[in-house]
Amino acid sequence: MMPDSSAKASTAPPATAAPKAQQQKARDKNSGEALEGKAQRKAEKAARRAAAVSERGKSNKPPAEAGQVREKSQARQGKEKSSGGSITSAGGGGSTSGVGNITAGSAISSLATQGTAIHGSDILDKRVGLFKHLEITRRSGTADAAKDIHPAILSLTLQFASYTVIGSSARCRATLGAFQAVIKDYRTPAGTTLSRNLTNHLSRQIDFLKTARPLSITMGNAIRWLKQEISVVSIDISDDQARESLIEKIETYIREKIEVADRVIVQSAVKQISKGDVILTFSRSAVVEQVFLEANLRGIEFSVVVVDTRPFFEGKEMVRRLSNAGLRCEYVLISGLSYVLNDITSVFLGAHAVLSNGQLYSRVGTALVAMSAKRKNIPVIVCCESIKFSNRVQLDSVTFNELGSPDDLMNISIDSAPKPGPLKNWRDLPNLKLLNILYDLTPPEYIKKIVTEVGSLPPSSVPVIIREYNSA
Repeated sequence: MMPDSSAKASTAPPATAAPKAQQQKARDKNSGEALEGKAQRKAEKAARRAAAVSERGKSNKPPAEAGQVREKSQARQGKEKSSGGSITSAGGGGSTSGVGNITAGSAISSLATQGTAIHGSDILDKRVGLFKHLEITRRSGTADAAKDIHPAILSLTLQFASYTVIGSSARCRATLGAFQAVIKDYRTPAGTTLSRNLTNHLSRQIDFLKTARPLSITMGNAIRWLKQEISVVSIDISDDQARESLIEKIETYIREKIEVADRVIVQSAVKQISKGDVILTFSRSAVVEQVFLEANLRGIEFSVVVVDTRPFFEGKEMVRRLSNAGLRCEYVLISGLSYVLNDITSVFLGAHAVLSNGQLYSRVGTALVAMSAKRKNIPVIVCCESIKFSNRVQLDSVTFNELGSPDDLMNISIDSAPKPGPLKNWRDLPNLKLLNILYDLTPPEYIKKIVTEVGSLPPSSVPVIIREYNSA
């Protein structure tokens, strides 16, 4: 009996060790599955985060870059699988979503790469941060123009982009002239009416115009007026009659709001000039130039000081015209403004727009000229058509403005031939940004009076004219 019991005793430990090994193996398996499941959940969470970032940055990320992200992610995933470090989805070989197949490491890599794609444009953006919200002048071409864009609009857009047509009134006149050509060639599609379809057709032309430069205040007022006129075209008249009527109304609008208004302003403003006056003006305003020429024709002896600035040097054309007419002129850059103010008797300024709170919105540098004149008690007179009045209220020139091309500042020559200076490679300098802001605001307290076609008035009376203009 003893041998049997000893045999049983000797064979018992292996029987006990087997369940222990199985239990340990089960625990290891469960632990491994738990770690694998935890890692899988972490990978899926990171993948979802990557997908969310990808959706947000899709508009900023080029398709080619997205492909590179996927290729890098797949290459990293393949490398991890080959090294035994990959984390597969629970269940082994079943079909899973694309998001579920991304590993934690590839998800983080994808996030990093996408972050570079999203913010890369900001890194390369050379605009000054405070003015990034403003529209910048773009060099437009005709290659991307839709087939329904009229040739007159194509030509005008190129002229706007190259500053061949510059100035608020000149741009408005040219735009209305182009609209006359558009309306003349317009044909109403079947199943619609002119009053409905022509407005949409013009809107597409306007959108293309804005690819060169933002609309001026004067252009915006004229476009609103034209759309209103189109909306009230009677459906009882033929399209030929409607087109002729609209073209004639545009011609009348140009004549009354720009040409006649300028003549009335000239007749009123010339009374502010006396014999022996030394008048200062800034840049070039067409109506101010007409005032000086009219005063010279009347035999009033006076001289003009033209203050100019980069990058357009518009004052050079005014000096040339005034000199050819026999007027005594001086030309000085704005850096020398303080040296010429002592002999000045009055300042005549043009306007891009006058806002509802009396602020003068004009070529950048106007505020400096007006402020300097005010400090020396020199009267500042603004010549402005009522079509340039705006309902907008603005307290600074940062909220709303226009940015010119920074490349325009590279030219250091005042001649017609461009001469690149030390800034010609400015895009390669990461710490250098160029700001070419086009307009500024002059507070109403610096302005003595505004001469319009409805009379001379203080800046505080501008809202009254706007109210009368809108009710007409």
